[in-house]
Formats: sequence, C-alpha cells, structure tokens
Amino acid sequence: MGIEHFEPRAVIAGLLAGEDFSSRVGGSCVYGCPRCSHRIRFRWQHFYQADERSLLQRPFRRHFDQLTPALPPAEQGFIDFHCPTCQAPTRLIFRIAKGGAITFHFDMYAVLVGEGSTPAAAQNRQPALLRGLARLMKKGRR
Repeated sequence: MGIEHFEPRAVIAGLLAGEDFSSRVGGSCVYGCPRCSHRIRFRWQHFYQADERSLLQRPFRRHFDQLTPALPPAEQGFIDFHCPTCQAPTRLIFRIAKGGAITFHFDMYAVLVGEGSTPAAAQNRQPALLRGLARLMKKGRR
C-alpha cells in the first residue's frame, strides 16, 4: 500500500505563518488532493470538532497510525477522509496548541495520502473491461 507524506504547505492553501509557527489554520484552509487536484475547504471548526474517529477502513487506518507521530492525545489530532473524486485515503495530522484558557490553535504537522483511482487509471481499466465484454459476447455466439 503506497502512502506518501506531504508537508502541509505543499497540499494545503491558506495556512498562516508567524514567528513560532509555520502552518497554522486560520479561519479556513483548502486541501488540494495531490492525486486528482480535487479541492476541499476545511474550516477552523472541523479541526476543533475532530474526535479522532476515522472514516477509513481498518487496513488504511493501521498504516496511517504507524506513520503518525506519537504525541500526547491532548496535543495531537487528525482528520481522516477519502477524496470525493479519486477516493484516495487521506489523513491530515495537526498539533493542538492552547493559546490561553479557552483559546486553541491548530498547526498542521503532516498530510498522508494513499493511492486513489485517478481518472487516468480509470481510463486504463476501461479498455480491459471492453475486451472482457467482447470475449463474453463471442462465447455467447458459439
């Protein structure tokens, strides 16, 4: 199972930079899938409400868990999802930083992306499907 690691700024637009942070979520940010270029907007609330329940199947989740750094649970979060276009399993890993008694900051740490079915891969499968249908039709004529 091929999983690629991406620096947050390589696939997420709209992250803030400052003296003590380089990839902070502001009001919102936009993830661009490196497999198919589909764009998804995440708002600050998505990170705040992330409860670490994964939407991924167990094999993907296990591989992603092995590649996710072990920080204390109160300091780390993640959002798992499949790209709506190519179905690439994806994990956004972020650090939770408290800025005061009731203030939270979310600093993107890494993005993990598995293999998806790209439009090119779907097109490559189509001729094989058509050949298989043609063989079935020939058998039916005999």
